[in-house]
Amino acid sequence: MTVQCAANVRRSSLNARRSPAPGKPLEGCAARRLPFAAMLLDSLEWLGHSGFRLTIGRSVVYIDPYRVPEGAPPADLILVTHGHYDHFSPQDVERLSHRDTWLVGPAVVAERVSGQVHRIEPGETLDEEMVRGVYVSAVAAYNTSKRDADGNPFHPRDAGWVGYELNVRGERLYHSGDTDVIPEMDGVTGVDVALLPVSGVYVMTAQEAAEAARRIQPRVAVPMHWGSHLGTEHDARTFADTAPVEVRIMERTQ
Repeated sequence: MTVQCAANVRRSSLNARRSPAPGKPLEGCAARRLPFAAMLLDSLEWLGHSGFRLTIGRSVVYIDPYRVPEGAPPADLILVTHGHYDHFSPQDVERLSHRDTWLVGPAVVAERVSGQVHRIEPGETLDEEMVRGVYVSAVAAYNTSKRDADGNPFHPRDAGWVGYELNVRGERLYHSGDTDVIPEMDGVTGVDVALLPVSGVYVMTAQEAAEAARRIQPRVAVPMHWGSHLGTEHDARTFADTAPVEVRIMERTQ
């Protein structure tokens, strides 16, 4: 494929908000809910910023790959939320792609890529499996309150940019893309894992992301859009302390 011009936090590959003491089992709601998201989380790696890699059997799915480490496994499917450089990185897309790689993205992305490309719009669900066992739907992603000096939203609704809901063998993953809290989030209520931006400025603040989590009620929420590019660990921890759901702060894959 070529591109044409929190509270108690336990450190491990996943940091846990309100983790039990070592050896103490989870009780009540947490014990019932977390196992349903565990397999999906075990397959998920954070690449920094809003980039993630999901490994399903022998298949590899990337979402918004940006500054992916050298030696990363090639992609079977690449999902891009919008055209900003820190989400659509032509260099990363080209490096991760091979002859059979599919790329899915909104028009502004799809028109700049050759090879196996599918243009997607908010509200659209792909009829076919690009990767076996994975079904992809696009969810609207836009700003309602984040604007530039001229008063224009950084991510306008009419641009047609997206987040994604993935159904992975019955488990549901939501990557919100760059967005504020919006009504379209009601369509992903009850997902197993929600990946939500927390940096503010161009996307939700940590407190706004906590409101999104309250609205979506995922089994587990993961903060993104922080760290190496914009946003801080403090933003991630503020989200973990504020969100009314279980939160995992992931460590970046090197």
